[in-house]
Amino acid sequence: MALLIGVLIASTVSFVVMGLRQLKRTRRLASKANEMDLRFSADDPFDIARRYAEFTLMHSGHSARAYNVAYGRTEGVPLREFDFRSELGHGTRRLTRHYCMVVLETHLRLPGVLMWKDTQAPALQRCDGRLGLWNYRGSGAMADVLAGSCGKFADDGVSMEVREGVVLLCAPGRMRGRDYTTRLDDAMEVLRAVRGFQNADQADTTAGKDDLLGRNIAKMSPS
Repeated sequence: MALLIGVLIASTVSFVVMGLRQLKRTRRLASKANEMDLRFSADDPFDIARRYAEFTLMHSGHSARAYNVAYGRTEGVPLREFDFRSELGHGTRRLTRHYCMVVLETHLRLPGVLMWKDTQAPALQRCDGRLGLWNYRGSGAMADVLAGSCGKFADDGVSMEVREGVVLLCAPGRMRGRDYTTRLDDAMEVLRAVRGFQNADQADTTAGKDDLLGRNIAKMSPS
C-alpha cells in the first residue's frame, strides 16, 4: 500500500512539474511572438494538422496536435510557427515525438519535394536521391535550393517539405534552449531562396519562349 501511495505521489509531482514547464514555455513563446510583431495562441486556431494534412512530415504518427502557435505575415507572406506533437504506437509502447515547425504560405509555383535525415520517419519511404545531409524525394532542383539556403540549421536535424507553394520546416523539438522563434531569420533565408528560384525559372521560361518566337518569325519571313 505504501508503495502504491509513493507511486501516486511521484506521478502527481511529475505531472505538476511538466505542467509548470509547459506554462513557462508558453509564456516565453508568447513574449517572443510579441517582440516579432506576431500574434500568439496557446491553442491551435487554424486546425493545423488538418489544414496541412497532405504533408508527410505532419503525419508520420497519429494523434497529431499543434499548439503554442505564433502567426502573422513577414515579407508579405503568411507565416505560422508552432510546437507540434504526434504519437507512435499505442498503450505501453506509445512514443510521443515533439517538433518545432515553421510554415510559409508563399503562393509561388514551386515544384514539390520532401527532404529528411536518415534517422527520421520518412526515411522508410522511397528516395529519389541524396543531397548533402538529406535524402530527398521529388524535385532535385528544389532540393538543391533548400539545402543551399538552410546551412545555419542543417545540423539541427531539420526536415523540409514543399507542396503547392507551401514550405514546411520541421526540427526536433525541445532542443537545448532553442525553440521555433529562433528559426525566423533562417526561414526568411529559405523564403528568399525559393523566390529567387521561381524568378530564375520564370526568366528561363520567358527566354525560351522568346527564342522559340524568334525562330518561328524567321521561318515565316521571306528569304
